[in-house]
Formats: sequence, structure tokens, C-alpha cells
Amino acid sequence: MRIFDSHCHWADARFAGERREVLLRAEAVRVRAFVAVAAQACDWPGLVRLHHYFPQVGVAFGLHPWFEHTPHALARLPVWLQRADAVAVGECGLDFGVGRASREQQEALLLPQLRLAHAMDLPVILHAHKSEDVLAMHLARLPGLRGVVHGFHGSQQQADKFLRLGFYLGLGGMITFPRAQRLRALVASLPLERVLLESDAPDQPSFGRKPPNEPAFVVDTLGVLADLHGLAVETVAEVTWQNAHSLFLRKAHEVE
Repeated sequence: MRIFDSHCHWADARFAGERREVLLRAEAVRVRAFVAVAAQACDWPGLVRLHHYFPQVGVAFGLHPWFEHTPHALARLPVWLQRADAVAVGECGLDFGVGRASREQQEALLLPQLRLAHAMDLPVILHAHKSEDVLAMHLARLPGLRGVVHGFHGSQQQADKFLRLGFYLGLGGMITFPRAQRLRALVASLPLERVLLESDAPDQPSFGRKPPNEPAFVVDTLGVLADLHGLAVETVAEVTWQNAHSLFLRKAHEVE
């Protein structure tokens, strides 16, 4: 069995000094490939070094709506994507929660990243919170753009919009919580060939796990996803592995 963690934050300071041990614990439970995503320009150099030492960790660079970014960062994004042979643009997106930047400010940051991903023929890794309909509208204006809406927790109608656009939906620790009945019902209805597994480590630990989250804990999400679809864990692991490889152009490397 092989498991693909399609979204983790390896550059996070909570992993400092422990990255090799965290990786070994993930490998021990058959997590064999990863996509490490960056949310700010300050994370990019660390991910380049990480990919050098751990080639099974593919990297993605983006500018997240939670943070302030300089125009210089946006201008340098294509250089960093090429320098690290990145597998995706992201994490970027829209977040219309309380206390976030205005819609106009967020769109001014997001839209150039979507156009860049389209021009470079790279997938995009998207954050969406209370913004799914607006995000889907922008994606529809760039036919051929592909990617994943990570940590998806929207409605059935919103899921259908992204699926019709050819996007994948990333599922993480939220589906492991017994109280998440609405989300679980939605997940049970999703076509398995459009789903990715993700840990979002070190955030979003699964039910019963203490923070910080680790990529190894993605096995909890895998187990719940398999139960919801009435399939063997091994079957779901392989389908989601193939999904991730298909999306990320087979650039994230397996540990043999």
C-alpha cells in the first residue's frame, strides 16, 4: 500500500529539528509521497532545501490570502517555481471570513497566480473559505486550469461546481470527527477518482490526535474515507495515489 499526502506545510517552524523523524514516522505507515506547500515568500527557500534533501517531497509555492505580501514576492514567484521544479502553484485562494483582507485585495493577489499556473501548465492548490462560489467563477474563466480545492468543506452544490470544472477536492482531518455528519455525507457522495488525501500538517489534526498534526496521521482520513465508500483501505489508498500523481504531473517522487 502507498499513500500520498497531497498537502502539508513542511516549512512550518513546528517541524524545526524534527523533519527527518516526522518523515520516518510517515513512511512507517506507508505515506510515500508528499506535496509541501508554501503560503508566504519567506517559506520558499526552506522548501527548496527540503526538496534537495528529501526528493520524495514535491514543493508548491504560492501567496496565501491570510498574509500580507509585497509586489516583489508576486513578481518573483515564477522564478522560484522554476528553480525548485515545483509541482504546483499554491497555496493561494480566497477567504471571506471575518477579519480578512477585502475581496478586492484578495482577488488582486489570487488572479495573477491563477493566470501564472495556467501559463506554466501547473496545477493550483486553492484555499477556499466562505468564498467557494466566487472562486469557482474565477476558475471557469480560465478553461484548462486544473488543481485542487484543499480542505474542502463546502456544500454539495459547490462541490459539483468544482468537479464540473475538473478540479479535485482535498480531504483532511475534518472528516474524521464524528460530529461532522454533513461533511461526511457529502464525502460519501463524491466520486473517488476526484478526491485527494491531505494532512494539512502541522494544522488540522484528526479526531483523537494531539497537535501538532503530522503527515502520518493522514491514515486516519484514509480509513474514514474508505468506510464512507464501503471500500478496502488499500483500494482507496491506490485510487487517491493515482489521483495525486495525475494532478501533479508525476513530479513528486515515491520512496522505493
